[in-house]
Amino acid sequence: MANNKTAREYSEQIKAGVKKKADQNKRQSTILFFIILFSTVLSPVFILLSWGDTYSKYLPAFMTAGAALASYWLQLRKPQERWVIYRGAQREIEFEIDQYTFENDGYADNDGKDKLLADRVSKRALQLHYEWIPFAPKAEEIEKMIKSKKDK
Repeated sequence: MANNKTAREYSEQIKAGVKKKADQNKRQSTILFFIILFSTVLSPVFILLSWGDTYSKYLPAFMTAGAALASYWLQLRKPQERWVIYRGAQREIEFEIDQYTFENDGYADNDGKDKLLADRVSKRALQLHYEWIPFAPKAEEIEKMIKSKKDK
């Protein structure tokens, strides 16, 4: 194997990378959701409380712009959907590692179990790549979104 890693180490490394991406997308989705929620709820409150121009005009305007940007980013990048895909792949890799550890399924054969684990994890990582490709924004989609915003 590359860099003299064992199949287990290789699988753990792939699992850690997938987990990191899942965590990043979950965090991004959650933060953007809260930005949208708080901005849309608090903007009218700041407009009603006439504490001067800063709080009744500028702050609500920036909050609304922030909510619009966060909504746009959620629609464009779909981090919540990516999170589901990455977390599912992480769980499948963890399952393969458990099967390997306890010599279940095809891992009972000690001679080929390392190759089998590396093969299954590699195939799942490649499959994961093809699963999230449809969520990557295409230039045409971005142009349509920008055009629709300009037309409004």
